[in-house]
Amino acid sequence: TGLSGPSVENGGFWEGKTRTALQALLHAAALDHRQPAELFRWTLDPAAAADAVSILASHPQAATGWAESLDGMLQSDPRTRDSIWQGVSLSLASLADPRVLEAVSPSEDEQFDPEAFLRDSGTLYLLATGAGAGASSSLVAAFIEDLVETARRIAARSPGARLDPPVLLALDEIGNLAPLPSLPVLMAEGGGTGLTVMPVFQSLAQARGRWGDDAATAMWDASITKIVLGGGTDTRHLQDISTLIGERDETTDSVTIGERGLRSNQRSIRRVPIMKVEDIRTLPQGTSLVLLRSAPPIITTMRYWLNRPDAETLLAQRAGVEAVMQPGTAGIGEATVTDD
Repeated sequence: TGLSGPSVENGGFWEGKTRTALQALLHAAALDHRQPAELFRWTLDPAAAADAVSILASHPQAATGWAESLDGMLQSDPRTRDSIWQGVSLSLASLADPRVLEAVSPSEDEQFDPEAFLRDSGTLYLLATGAGAGASSSLVAAFIEDLVETARRIAARSPGARLDPPVLLALDEIGNLAPLPSLPVLMAEGGGTGLTVMPVFQSLAQARGRWGDDAATAMWDASITKIVLGGGTDTRHLQDISTLIGERDETTDSVTIGERGLRSNQRSIRRVPIMKVEDIRTLPQGTSLVLLRSAPPIITTMRYWLNRPDAETLLAQRAGVEAVMQPGTAGIGEATVTDD
């Protein structure tokens, strides 16, 4: 919602209130099988949300106290209520786009069970452009977070509290498309439960801008394998990498000729970076710097995907995806689910 930013006074308080109200609305909509359009109407008008209070107060499966909590917000001072509802409406503002609303409104014969999907080793592809993701990033992030939370529950009930087989989250351009609030925690704890997280950032500065400096540093530290490509211009991060790689001894020979023509040879040793900042920045295309746990740095040659044995299959699949996304989907993210 943006309410917890440093420029918002008491941002943490307002974000907490917004979160409480929004979870109550979502709970009521789920209990009474309301469509997203109805949920969106509740977020626009506090008076309309009284319907959600009635559902929570009368439904036998409603969470205890949630009706009273939501009703208390609706009956509070108008200025307080309106401030809370501003955050609520911002949270689901993407539903104002008819295309987004249609995409998240299933028909009667459409349903998705996250637990069954994970147990069947399903594959989910979320495809979006940077511009299109801006309209629906909060919904995409919520969808991913729901799958992650479901995976955690399955892991907790599994032998060794680990998923088998593990779940891979390949999050390319996650900083641009759908920043996950829980990503720093996932990076630190996911591996222990069988959740393999592979975020791809343009630079660590991008992660700092989305999650904050401390969280970005924590994600970098929690990464077991770090792959760095050339072309980076974040000098702060490049210098940190150079320092992390370490130093080596460099021998320097010098010759001094005295007044009488006597030659004096000297050899000195100094410590220099194994890879300077410019060495990392100018890594050739197709190569990468790999930092794996405590192993020495590795310069690797990567294989271009068109040189893979299954390149023809990948090309055909890409063409199929592009064909599916073509009609009337410009700028809108698409979700494709398979059981492969």
